[in-house]
Amino acid sequence: MAAALSVRGETLTCTAGKGDQPPVLHPLVQDFLDTLTSNQRERFTGRCPEAILLSRQLTAADDSRSKRAQRKPLTNGEARRALKHARLTARRIREDGDPLHGSYAPPCRSCTVMLAHFGVRPVDLTTSAAATAEKG
Repeated sequence: MAAALSVRGETLTCTAGKGDQPPVLHPLVQDFLDTLTSNQRERFTGRCPEAILLSRQLTAADDSRSKRAQRKPLTNGEARRALKHARLTARRIREDGDPLHGSYAPPCRSCTVMLAHFGVRPVDLTTSAAATAEKG
């Protein structure tokens, strides 16, 4: 799976983490995922491109803060402000000829609550859904 996060005209992209070790996530993202209940967790929680992209964006927000502000960790409120008006879309990556290749991949149950927590809107940018998403 691959995803793109758009925030204020900037777009970050990545694919799901598939290595032996899970990716290193931003502390706020990791803390949030660590508090999920078992019915909200997937076995691959934290490896989704959604978690990786939010971590990259929040790390960039952390790095752009003043030296004085960096002495304290980024708060959830600051994270939400850094992600204000953010939109995220994900697509399936499949073998050549697979009819699902390139189709919209909605967030898993872990990412659904994580995106809502940080105020990021998942969007399906297919032609009919894009018009609806832009209106709503």
